[in-house]
Amino acid sequence: MVNHIGDLVVRRRVAPAVRYGLIAAGVALVVLGGAGLFWWGESAAGYDVGHAARDEVRAHARIAHLRHEVKRLSAQLAMSKRLLQSGNVAYAALSSALKKSDERRMHLKERLGFYKTVLGASKTAKRLEIDGFRVVRAASGWRYHLVLVQPFAANRWISARVHLAVQGQSAGRSSGASATSLVDVPREVHFKYFDEVRGPLNLPANVIPQKVVVRVVSGGQVATHSYPWPDPTPPGPRE
Repeated sequence: MVNHIGDLVVRRRVAPAVRYGLIAAGVALVVLGGAGLFWWGESAAGYDVGHAARDEVRAHARIAHLRHEVKRLSAQLAMSKRLLQSGNVAYAALSSALKKSDERRMHLKERLGFYKTVLGASKTAKRLEIDGFRVVRAASGWRYHLVLVQPFAANRWISARVHLAVQGQSAGRSSGASATSLVDVPREVHFKYFDEVRGPLNLPANVIPQKVVVRVVSGGQVATHSYPWPDPTPPGPRE
């Protein structure tokens, strides 16, 4: 209400507390209005604070579960790797054992065939005989393998002396069987049905061998046979 007294205008004074209250009320209205508009905007956009909070909780729980699952699977993978390594070692050992077993079986099979052949030769032998002879390569040079048999029906022990003479070319000239530089040291043998005689054949460097003469003497019995020297070109069997 305004009172006019001449040109003097008198206005009613407002108390400071009321003025500050009005300002505070205005600010509060502005804040509430902004918050309301913000919440209305979120609601209009389909955003729910409570739902988002629940989703965040579930997401943290899912992350914790996945981390635990990763640790469990990592431990399981490490165990599987150790089991696989152990299995590979066991398989390698088993494979090696089976290979050795097969080799042993083949060796025994060959020896059985050899014994059957030699015993068959012993049954048909009429006297002391040379059943087989061969020369094979070895790491240190050459070795020989001699098989002797006597009649199976004799059923007695026999002693014999084995002489090996290598014939060939020495310094471009033929060498006879009696050349001492080409003769292996004689061997004494003692057997009943058959015997295998093995040993080295040491040749001088300037000798080109051509054949080996095998002579076995036992009392009044003498068995002699000559065998060609193996071709040095192919590798041939090794002993």
